[in-house]
Amino acid sequence: MPRVVVTTAGGVRGRAADRGVVSFRGVPYAAPPTGLRRFAAPAPVDRWEGVREARDPSPVAPQDPRSGYGWSPAAGEDHLTVDVHVPADFPRDLPVLVWIHGGGWVSGSGSAPGYHPAAWVRRGFVVVSMNYRLGFEGFGAVPGAPHNRGLLDQVAALRWVAENVRAFGGDPDRVTIAGQSAGAASVAALLCARDARGLFRRAIAASITGETVTVAQAERTAELVARAARVPATREGFAGLPPVRLLAASDTVAQDLAADPRAGVRGAVPLLYHPVVDGDVVTGPFMEGDQAGGDPAVDLLVQNAADEWTLFSRSGFAPVAATFEQVAEFAVAVGLPASAVQDYRALLPSADPGALGDAVLSDALFAEPSRRFARAHTARGGRTHLARFTWRSPALGGRFGATHGLDVPFAFGNPQAMELFLHAVPVLPLARKVPRVGPRLRGLFPTPAAAALSRRMVEAWTRFAADGDPGWPAADADGVPVQVWGSRDVLEHARDPREDLFADVEFRPYDGEVPAPV
Repeated sequence: MPRVVVTTAGGVRGRAADRGVVSFRGVPYAAPPTGLRRFAAPAPVDRWEGVREARDPSPVAPQDPRSGYGWSPAAGEDHLTVDVHVPADFPRDLPVLVWIHGGGWVSGSGSAPGYHPAAWVRRGFVVVSMNYRLGFEGFGAVPGAPHNRGLLDQVAALRWVAENVRAFGGDPDRVTIAGQSAGAASVAALLCARDARGLFRRAIAASITGETVTVAQAERTAELVARAARVPATREGFAGLPPVRLLAASDTVAQDLAADPRAGVRGAVPLLYHPVVDGDVVTGPFMEGDQAGGDPAVDLLVQNAADEWTLFSRSGFAPVAATFEQVAEFAVAVGLPASAVQDYRALLPSADPGALGDAVLSDALFAEPSRRFARAHTARGGRTHLARFTWRSPALGGRFGATHGLDVPFAFGNPQAMELFLHAVPVLPLARKVPRVGPRLRGLFPTPAAAALSRRMVEAWTRFAADGDPGWPAADADGVPVQVWGSRDVLEHARDPREDLFADVEFRPYDGEVPAPV
């Protein structure tokens, strides 16, 4: 008989044990964001009588149906929910891992099969994954409504964990939050957020993204979305749009951005929504300013992949540099001088323009934000561990390398996560087609060495979450040592010279005009 657990809102009945894991899925942590609550801060869950069945995965937040996560216009809107996975024998006072999915702030689901945490649960954890509001619903500027509703949802989910996880066998004083890409930026945001203080003890951030936007920029984007939807840019105007129409309007604006020749690299992956520097939930970029690095009382593990940008460039979504002049254009677009291309050529002498362009954008958009946040955390007195993933996928002739998101299946110990490989690419305009490469990428661990690497990463992440020690020393002020994951692991003690190229680059909230629809 499936176990019943009593939460603060009522009883929930989970699924029968599978692979030693009992799962309680679709458990509400906040009220459905419908009606007057649609663009409001998350509201408390209404209590229910009796026992609620918690056997189906958490509903997916509204997102482009092409994302592949299962949302459709017919779906309901009760998606502020969590999935809780516990060992079948229900031991007590276990450490807790809370997973925050990525997806460019516009797609994703914590319930995706690739995120099934059986390997973590078998190592003695209660694992919680959350869904939160995405796209305009979560980060669009709505007059009279709070900014960063998606981040407010995450804080509400963590409060639910604090109040309820003991009933599932977890210890609320031993909570680790973890995420990748937008999920990693969420981790950074939560480390910096006043309202999240004390809700977690450790944090794992894989591939932190550095983009934030000003309130003015968020409002300009909202005006363009309202114009595309042909409604007034008011709370009533947006609330009158069903999610599918709001998604379509956002897609129209994104297509216009992608088609605008002035957009440059920003138009290659035209994401409209990012955390908004509102002075409340987000007080500034996570790696700059007084709040940089977040709460030093939280132990931090930061990881990035060696070839992050290839997921976008080598899958056809973003341009591959054909000349060194184009590499210089990429450098200027991310705040480097055009002369930086010569520095990259000196450091990577055998790289062609395509590989150099990938290196510049991998560093600028993922590696440097990750490193800088880690260094800021250390400078504040926090304990920080660093890692880099270098295992090169053999898929499609090896052209993706150690790409963005490829470390996630290894850290989860879950080969099914390869099916999320393309889903990690944010949903792009309709004019662009998703390459049909998914089936050819299955079979994540093709060699015993790769399987062994996954076991080592699972052990390191869970050891860190349990006691703060992943198996290598904490970083010093120079950002070393760095654990390098690959077919053979190496502990690097020398600073990467590519870091020095970004010494004068400052991460600022984006405040440039989004080109208006044609």
